[in-house]
Amino acid sequence: MISSYSLADDRILNDPYYYSGNMEYSANAFGGIGLIQMPSARFSKEGEFTFGISRDDPYRRIYATAQVFPFLEATLKYTEGTYKLYRPTIRQTWKDKGIDLKIKLLDERKYLPALAIGIADFGGTGAYSGEYLVASKRLNNFDFTAGLGWGRLAGSESIDNPVGDILGEKWFRRGGHFSLGGKLNLGNSFSGPYAGIFGGVEYFTPIEGLSIKLEYDSNDYSDAEGKSLNVLFPDPDDSEGFVIDTRFNAALHYGFTMGKRDKVDLNLGFVHGNTLYAGFNVHSNLNYEGAPKFVSPKEILNKPTVKPYHQLNEGWQEYLPNLIMWQLRNEGFIAHKVIFNDDELIAEVSQGRFKNTLHAVETASRVLGNNSPTNIRKITVVNIDRGIETIRTTTLRKDLVEQVRDGPADPSIFIVNEMPEYGENTYEIENDPLYPNFYWTIKPHASGTLQHQQKFYFYQLEALFQAEYAIKKGLYVNAIVGIDIDNNFDEYTYHVPDGELYYVRQNRRLYLTEGESGIRQLDIEYTTKFHENVYGRFHAGLLEWMYGGVGGEVLYVPDSYRWAVGVETHWLKQRDWDQKFSFQDFETTTAFVNFHYRLPFYDLSMQASVGKFLGTDKGVSFQMQKRFKSGAKVGASIQLTDCDARCVGEGSFNKAIFFSLPMDLFYRNRTTREITHYGWSPLTKNAGQKAATGSLYEVVNSAPENLETVRGKPWNISKIFSGFSRKSKQSS
Repeated sequence: MISSYSLADDRILNDPYYYSGNMEYSANAFGGIGLIQMPSARFSKEGEFTFGISRDDPYRRIYATAQVFPFLEATLKYTEGTYKLYRPTIRQTWKDKGIDLKIKLLDERKYLPALAIGIADFGGTGAYSGEYLVASKRLNNFDFTAGLGWGRLAGSESIDNPVGDILGEKWFRRGGHFSLGGKLNLGNSFSGPYAGIFGGVEYFTPIEGLSIKLEYDSNDYSDAEGKSLNVLFPDPDDSEGFVIDTRFNAALHYGFTMGKRDKVDLNLGFVHGNTLYAGFNVHSNLNYEGAPKFVSPKEILNKPTVKPYHQLNEGWQEYLPNLIMWQLRNEGFIAHKVIFNDDELIAEVSQGRFKNTLHAVETASRVLGNNSPTNIRKITVVNIDRGIETIRTTTLRKDLVEQVRDGPADPSIFIVNEMPEYGENTYEIENDPLYPNFYWTIKPHASGTLQHQQKFYFYQLEALFQAEYAIKKGLYVNAIVGIDIDNNFDEYTYHVPDGELYYVRQNRRLYLTEGESGIRQLDIEYTTKFHENVYGRFHAGLLEWMYGGVGGEVLYVPDSYRWAVGVETHWLKQRDWDQKFSFQDFETTTAFVNFHYRLPFYDLSMQASVGKFLGTDKGVSFQMQKRFKSGAKVGASIQLTDCDARCVGEGSFNKAIFFSLPMDLFYRNRTTREITHYGWSPLTKNAGQKAATGSLYEVVNSAPENLETVRGKPWNISKIFSGFSRKSKQSS
């Protein structure tokens, strides 16, 4: 039996990762941390990411939940109601997507419960919308929860709505659903004639990972009561359909670890007094970095014996830079140039081996330190991405020698972006065999469409052939060809674009079906650095799978990397559905001013783009993303333009959720800079669309953001208010 917690360690009270294995909280049927059907005031640790499914007829759910901040849990979910059709003319069960948020109001203390407020399904039609205020208190191995719910959570009609009693008669009216969906239906929050009281308890057994959940369910099931459990395949013996025999539910939860980061949850229970409930979750923590995959070893650098470069004979002047480039290549670097500048040795390198830029900098610096002539006092490593310099680090050779003798160097010895002054004895040695260069790879690629009008999920598995021909530094020919392996597009026939704009994206189905195999990209690209802080990128050709054209971007990034501003424009012409070399008649010009800013809070960054979009609508695209310690990112974007809700059609405005994962997370004994991206948009709309031509800012920012001395340590709320106290810091 686990003893009661004391007030002396509130950190343990509020951090589930400090509990023993059988005291970790788990998800409910909707994906958020809670009981069975009901929420609780509990949260995961920041960075926790959960993917799961649950079923209790007539409902089936698939969801993804992220603990974005210590105080904010966000869930994206799809709910299938098998008791009714998607539409009267479509033979598919009802599907509804929604977003749930839960916000922490109060941490648990010795005499106070944890307190949270939540809002469910606030971004769609509102079919399953609801709000709640909930408290949780732990006593030994028992965790008690009690709450008050509105909307969907007021199905038990426990009491008259207290908000209406306080704020007025209009709060007793809930209102209907939005026909177009997609709007933030917050106007109905905490309204309706009744509020439902719910609650329950979770008992953490002495068996590792096993807990028992009991609850009183206040959900509204009136839309399903009396209807068949499966409208597509009704059971003739099921005369009553879906019924609620009791609002008391019970379930077992069992969780086990698959490693230090990854865990699995299994849930099995009995709900409504007559229905089996089952749930399965896998989750991982994006803030967990684990043991370092690379640790710089102790090393005694060679004592310099070679004369200064300008004093060497011709043979040595050829041999020494070639030796440095060869040793850099053995460490996973491509050396573009080696520069001997009086007492400074500089190497321009590209690399894909190290996710952590510091590891790359130190490893390359050691190679330079081992091959330094006797006059070298400073060592500089310049990072080159896509042919442009993105960051340079400089250290004194004597500091490097002292540091690496004991293992990894202290990051403080590396100075960022110290620009050199070139003197008379400056020699630049190019890596002449590097260009031209041809590179290619083949890899599998999966794509899919969720919640189509005809079928919930369409998929395609293809082989992507990617090739790059580097003519010289900064000048590339890029090619991506997709070769279909398997898909279920044979049933992909039902298609109704909507809205009032030209179909710049909504004919996606035609590109998928008529271009199962095709040229996804074929263009020539030039990148350059106009000035220390000004970058440029220009390209022409088949820029993406739907559009070809010509355009470019100019970007200003200050030394701090805290913000950036850029201007981009493209002339674009729509490609034919088969994704070969022919085009359609539609053409347009897009233009944007882009602003990027790294906020000092919680590793947040934002981007705003103002201008003219593909559909000729004008407005702003706003994006916010959170970076976790592992380098993973989760974010969301919205596009608000002069195309109003009726002009946009179903969904009311364009929005998306996205995340990126460093492939380094999946490697055990080595590191990599590779990243995989995934984006989800509830509907493909024509408004607020840009050409998918990549981001110059991402290229410039990639190496600096993975160097902690540049990124800095983010603030958080507890840090901001840590200086406030009721007690004097002075000794009495």
